[in-house]
Formats: sequence, structure tokens, C-alpha cells
Amino acid sequence: MELVELHDHPEYLDACCHILNNEWKRSYAARSHSLSKSSSSLPASLALVRHQEGLESEVIGHAKICRVLHDDKACFVESVIIIPEERGKGFGKLVMNLTEEYARKKGFTRCYLSTHDKEGFYRAIGYTICAPVCGISGTVDHTNRVLKLFDGKPSRSPSKDKSFSDNCSQQATCTEPAMPPPLPPPPPLLSSPQQVKSTSYVWLVKQL
Repeated sequence: MELVELHDHPEYLDACCHILNNEWKRSYAARSHSLSKSSSSLPASLALVRHQEGLESEVIGHAKICRVLHDDKACFVESVIIIPEERGKGFGKLVMNLTEEYARKKGFTRCYLSTHDKEGFYRAIGYTICAPVCGISGTVDHTNRVLKLFDGKPSRSPSKDKSFSDNCSQQATCTEPAMPPPLPPPPPLLSSPQQVKSTSYVWLVKQL
């Protein structure tokens, strides 16, 4: 079993697309494009690959790591997934351990993530509740433009990424300013009460 960088092993890109899309629906083209942006200078898509003698290597898990806005020593982990048939066997903990080891080798000292249904799992492996943070990845030039939207300070990121995709954790987004769209018309009155389902996310952090 090993955790490999997808940009060094493009032969696993298709498998990662299907694994992620089975859990979080998205077009294959969009998912493939996103995964193809993986880079050793981050964001990096990581595939958990199982090797068995006499059998073809199989991707059984995935995690993605990117940088955190205004914190050069922190990383953000997302898109953590294990294929359904291999869940409950310790592979979730394994992919997190290997991802954290990867982050330490990159010089990070803190690891953030967010979840709406796996808080217990992450607490069990050492994560604690924290305030929301924003994960961001891309070229230094484009990142600097995003940072200026917040406080005008340039990025101190030590790397020069060759690809860009803003990825603010769950409810937070970092985008270029734009004119707001017109307000939609009010909804029709309901004859009976309706329950509105909402998903509550929590942010967690672990010292590496």
C-alpha cells in the first residue's frame, strides 16, 4: 500500500475520477480537469494504491492537500475518500496518516479540514474543533491578487505553483469581486409548513 502523487502517476487519474464522482456527483470532464491540476507545489491530489502480487494495482482511496490563506505553515486536506467496499478496515486512518506525513515533509506544522458527518472519526485521530479557515492554491501571482482582496498584503508562499484553482473550504470562497446579481422574486406562500434541510460543517485542526 502506498500514497502517490497523481501528477506523477496519471495512470490513476481515471480511477480517482470515478471514486470521487461516486461520492460527490460532478461531470467527468470537470473532475478530470481538477485532478489534472495536481502539482508537487500544491494543490496535490494523492491516491492510495494497493499493490498485490499477480493483480493489477488498485486505487482504493484519495485525499487532496492545498495551502491555507495567510498561514504558510498550515495545509488544508479535503476530498478524503475510501471506496465503499474497503471501508471499516482502517484504510481511512491510513490515508490520513500518510497524508499528514506528506504534509510534514512539505514543511507544514498544522493540518486543517472540515466535515459535516465524520467529526467523530477525525477527533479520534487527533483533530480538534477550530475556527473556519480558507484553503487556497495556485500560482503566486494569482494568489497575490486574491490576497489583495482581503488586506492588500502579498503572498509569502515559498513555492511557485504552475496551476491555479481557488478552493475555499466549504462555505468560504475567495473570488474576484463582481457586481451582485439582482435579487430573485420572493417565493410563493406555502399552504403548509416545510422543513428546510441544512448541513452544518465543522472545522478541525491537528498539530503535525
